[in-house]
Amino acid sequence: MLNPPDHLGHFITLLAHDSDPALQALQLPDINGNRFVNTSTSHETAAAIANKHFNLIIIDMTLNGVELVSVAKSSRCINFHTPIIALFDEVDTHQRRNLIAAGFDDCLLKPLTAYKLNDVITLWLENDVLTSSFSSIQVLLGKISNNNSLALTLYTKFFDELPPQINNIEEALKTENYKLAFDVTHKLNGAALVCCLQHIGKPATALEKCLIQNHHDHAEMVFLMLQQRISVFISHRELILDYLMSTQ
Repeated sequence: MLNPPDHLGHFITLLAHDSDPALQALQLPDINGNRFVNTSTSHETAAAIANKHFNLIIIDMTLNGVELVSVAKSSRCINFHTPIIALFDEVDTHQRRNLIAAGFDDCLLKPLTAYKLNDVITLWLENDVLTSSFSSIQVLLGKISNNNSLALTLYTKFFDELPPQINNIEEALKTENYKLAFDVTHKLNGAALVCCLQHIGKPATALEKCLIQNHHDHAEMVFLMLQQRISVFISHRELILDYLMSTQ
């Protein structure tokens, strides 16, 4: 079995908090190969985000979180595609929707414990796009008797179809054409499953369920997650296809 390229390195998490005594006392474990980098001010966090690539960023909202996520999501930032989690004392559905729209990928309630950190690191480690994609390719090759040309064709076609599909879903949701949104999502999900891309298939399946059950408010939030994952996946198109061609 081929190994992912060496440049993947360790999974590194930026943990930014405002000198929270509970977090300072917390012994941060090395979880599944993860390494933590800690910051305690908005300025220090902004500098870290601008100068070092992270696989995951957790930001305490007492550190002007919305401003920091806008720094990370600026097009020239090295962490433009990095998942970012808002750390809150309390969060409701409306607030969470606004935060996801602002660029956050999820929200996490305080207190932050080693148990919660283990869960969130494990979740995002599994959903790290390059790692997940390389693993998915290996699963696919195993299913199709190592037919590398077929795998490359399937992934190339999937990459080509994704931009218009995600745009069509977004437009259908805006115009409340939920049948069209479901139909396009179902097609996208089917192709993701063929390519063994579970990190895209899971939110696509969740969106399908929301649309079937008429949970339209929740569907909007799930779509934002699907859209974010697809955006990151597309940004790595060249690396993923290069990896596929290297297996031939």
